[in-house]
Amino acid sequence: MKKISFLSSIIFIITIFTCLSLGYFISNIIVITSLPSTNNIKIEKQTFFAICMKDDEITPEKLKSNIQSQNGAGYFYKKDNQNYMIASIYENKNDAELVKSNLVSSGYDIDFLVLDIPEKNIDGNFDENQKNILTNCLKADIDIYKKLYDVVVSYDTNILDKTKAKLECNNIYSYIISIKTNFLTFFKDENLKNIENNLLKIEKLLSNLVSEIYESNSQTFSSLIKSTYCQIILG
Repeated sequence: MKKISFLSSIIFIITIFTCLSLGYFISNIIVITSLPSTNNIKIEKQTFFAICMKDDEITPEKLKSNIQSQNGAGYFYKKDNQNYMIASIYENKNDAELVKSNLVSSGYDIDFLVLDIPEKNIDGNFDENQKNILTNCLKADIDIYKKLYDVVVSYDTNILDKTKAKLECNNIYSYIISIKTNFLTFFKDENLKNIENNLLKIEKLLSNLVSEIYESNSQTFSSLIKSTYCQIILG
């Protein structure tokens, strides 16, 4: 009987120890998984290629007006103490080179400009939902550019008429509103104020784009779209 009692005691102690250890292990897993994870959210550097028009015989304002009346952006940009009048921006270098060749062969004086958009980083403790929201915010300007570029290419090639192109621009405007709303709902950190300001800037530019009052006889709708995405990327 004594041997059985001693053996039973040992088994009982081992069982209790195992249960306590398992409980501690499970509680640690629950605590770890419930805490926000430390993340580095990074958007890689982006490179764009700009076609810039030149004409030393007329004023910059006249050049801008001429470009905008011919569907170009007419966006004034300064780099390395040089002034440029951008007609359009391309993500694909081959597309930009093709446009440049066509314009040069037509007698235009062209500058070819490489534009490097620096990478963006945020460090902090974010859950997966917050991380997704911040990622969308950081790449909003690039995403909006791509959407507007697709619209203007379809419009310039008559795949979309003006009504449908405007509808697509309205959809893009709604998209940035949703991104901004999500950001303001989940983040109140003053350290992220620069993100909020950028979203507000993009929202305002898109609001101007979809408003009839911003169209004029001297600037075509195609030019307005291009100048809008130039301001979003470079402004």
